[in-house]
Amino acid sequence: MNRSALRWWLLGAVAYLVFLGATFPAQYFADHLVKKVPGLELAGVTGSVFSGSATELRFQGVSLGAMDWDFDWLAPFSFTIGYRLDVHAEDRDLRGRVDMGLGSIHLRGLEGRLPVSAMDRWSPLPPNSVSGSLGLHLKELLFRSGRPVSAEGELDLDEAALRWPATATLGSFRMDLSPLSGGGIQAALADVASPLKLDASLSLSNTGTYHLRGTLAAKDAGDQATRSLLSGLGPPDSIGRYPFDFNGQW
Repeated sequence: MNRSALRWWLLGAVAYLVFLGATFPAQYFADHLVKKVPGLELAGVTGSVFSGSATELRFQGVSLGAMDWDFDWLAPFSFTIGYRLDVHAEDRDLRGRVDMGLGSIHLRGLEGRLPVSAMDRWSPLPPNSVSGSLGLHLKELLFRSGRPVSAEGELDLDEAALRWPATATLGSFRMDLSPLSGGGIQAALADVASPLKLDASLSLSNTGTYHLRGTLAAKDAGDQATRSLLSGLGPPDSIGRYPFDFNGQW
């Protein structure tokens, strides 16, 4: 495409988007987003396609807070329809950009923090078994048909504490995410500031199958409370580490 044709394409795209924003209410954007992500719900939608808000964003029945959005005027230059999003509540705040393509949702520059309790719906433990906060620093997160298929960035678990089946201080951990060769997500998990020594890896395929494996150990051999907690994983290996290996369908 030569420069003259590109200029006219951009002019036409902007003119069309201005017309679209003036014609369609915010509910049009909300309905389009909900169709892209199964299990997503938006309530109390007001505003326009260009700039709007929802009093509540829910995913699989879990309330994530209120949401505001604004059209990203740089989006036409990348041949996408992009929005800046801000999801917020009293105990959480997430910001980033979303690009909506055919059958896909692409999140970029996702930053923020939310409580661990917000993830209880997807935890194998009873609600409120773990406290702490999750910090998100994701360069990219790609969904297709509502399933994460690629990711790059970091997740931080800070000031975590176990409340069930025992009371214990867990500390802080980090997960480094990157795309998996051939499709999917791979992650390396490690301790940052914790009485535990964690060395683990996670893989998540495009079909939703996952494999989590690694080892846990007490950093201090004399820390009887931590050693007692780890004993639930079975016998340690020859150097005192507790191996684990889980797989399944997410």
